[in-house]
Amino acid sequence: MSLVPTLLGLRVPVPPMPRLLDAPGTTLRLLVMSTGRRHCVGIDLASGALVRAWSEGEVDHRLRPYDVVAVTLGGPADSLPDPAEPEALVIAGQPALVGHLRGRKALRLVRPLLHPEHTPLLGFNGAAIPFWQRSPDHPSAALASPGGPLVATVESGGLWCHFLWGGRPQVLACADPRLAASMARMATDYVSIRPGAFIVVALEPPVEGQCQKVVEAIVPRR
Repeated sequence: MSLVPTLLGLRVPVPPMPRLLDAPGTTLRLLVMSTGRRHCVGIDLASGALVRAWSEGEVDHRLRPYDVVAVTLGGPADSLPDPAEPEALVIAGQPALVGHLRGRKALRLVRPLLHPEHTPLLGFNGAAIPFWQRSPDHPSAALASPGGPLVATVESGGLWCHFLWGGRPQVLACADPRLAASMARMATDYVSIRPGAFIVVALEPPVEGQCQKVVEAIVPRR
């Protein structure tokens, strides 16, 4: 178990993250957990490892949690915005939808990867970390299961996720495009999420030297 510095000068134990190493040209199948503009966070079906697949171009925004995609390793190295990401893989082309996975089979892949609730999300307290503090011992993405209510709000033009972690209230920016679109259709600024949902917490690429911690997706338990 590694020790990493937090923004408060403390050192917090973080479980080691498996790094998936494969040769360029290798094709993997991933269970999608979330998507960003140029990446998807997913679980490698063969190894069970959590990976963050980065593409040179934009990822299909229609991909949803529990979709299965095929990715081929070997894209340009400069597609990776943070070389310290232990889960990162660079892919050639775009993730291609090949199927779906639901129910117990999906849960068996998710459960071993859930972030321990007695440690801060991604290993540090607060909503951001300086880019220079990033290291391969510090995860950039995690699956978590909040132990209480999960609420989304729209405030000051942004989408926010409210939940309890380790018994403490958390408020993080939410980057889930499907949730944002659903709330816009309902013309509401407050949504209570069905209990038991998972969340994907990830670090955004650095902006002005800071990597922001966001809830990238709220994933229903299926």
